[in-house]
Amino acid sequence: MRDTITEVLARAAELRAAERGGNEANTKALLIEPMLQALGWDTADLGQVEREYRVFDNTSLDYALKVDGVPRLFVEAKAVAKDLGDRSFIAQAVNYANNDGVLWCVLTNGLSYRVYKTNEPVGMEKKLLFEVDLEEAPGEGAANVARSLELLGRQALIDGDLDLWGERVFTDVRIRHALADLVADPPKSFLSAIHDAVGAPEVSAEALQESLARVLDVAAIAAPGRAESRGSKGKVPGAGAKGKFAGKAKEFHLSHHLGNLPAGITDRFEQVDEFIRGLGPDVSRRIRKQYIGYFGGKGKPRSFCTVETQRRRILIYLGLDPAATKPWNEAAMRNVQQVGHFGMGDVEYSIRPDADLNEVKDLIRQAYSDL
Repeated sequence: MRDTITEVLARAAELRAAERGGNEANTKALLIEPMLQALGWDTADLGQVEREYRVFDNTSLDYALKVDGVPRLFVEAKAVAKDLGDRSFIAQAVNYANNDGVLWCVLTNGLSYRVYKTNEPVGMEKKLLFEVDLEEAPGEGAANVARSLELLGRQALIDGDLDLWGERVFTDVRIRHALADLVADPPKSFLSAIHDAVGAPEVSAEALQESLARVLDVAAIAAPGRAESRGSKGKVPGAGAKGKFAGKAKEFHLSHHLGNLPAGITDRFEQVDEFIRGLGPDVSRRIRKQYIGYFGGKGKPRSFCTVETQRRRILIYLGLDPAATKPWNEAAMRNVQQVGHFGMGDVEYSIRPDADLNEVKDLIRQAYSDL
């Protein structure tokens, strides 16, 4: 897989340099099909890979990837220079798959791969689970890029890895938003059920709602235009009319950082955020324009961890000494003492949407303990 990524990047550079070389046909033949082969799809076997697959309106899409002869993943290809953010491209790929009852589709230009779960009851862009950019491989490590791509492999489709992960991520996101809506404007039956479960000593309705907002972090979960737009009763606690918070420095709503990110990135952030805020009662979070900072310690709070969200990864900056930090994972970490960045901390840890979080949690715990 790593060798294939290197070869594809070299071919992509040639296509971009060649006059009229970067068309869709060359992109498919030189960039996409070698990657499909590396992922375990036999492009010479019609039972696995069918090109120009006919769909519902008698048009065709570029590839139907099959298991036991049944399409499991649709791939819609665009020329290497095309911008995959074009809404018409997204709608085309998702609609092809959804109308044919295919759960997963990929939109790619041979370098970027965007993976959509087509049956989610959300807007077109929100169906995006994750995306991978091969051009990140040289800087971030081919191993990380390859691991994400392997979720599109034939064996992963057979084993149901993509199905299981996608179901968990999208279900968790929906449940969090449903709970945020309930807390922002709670029905009497909901508050009554919580009140009865809490028991003695009695908690007032107002204190109960405020506590629920803190415990479920409604300000973080609520999406713009949902709880914030319900009027005074449904406002996120502490939020102003424009979704920003009161305070000495300019505080932003968390949606400023999560926005239209893939669901896989949002899910990973929420797990990391919950872990950090649960480290101790002294931990506080500050949401600035360029980063999300976490502070702790007795007396004047000090920064121990900063988070920046991006479309394909999350960057964690830790208040640790790079020379003394153990373990050191070359594929995910780098010393940024001499590298400019928005967050605070000398150790950078890169989290992809499919990453195991145990290692970074241990490092975050170290940074908190060092305060």
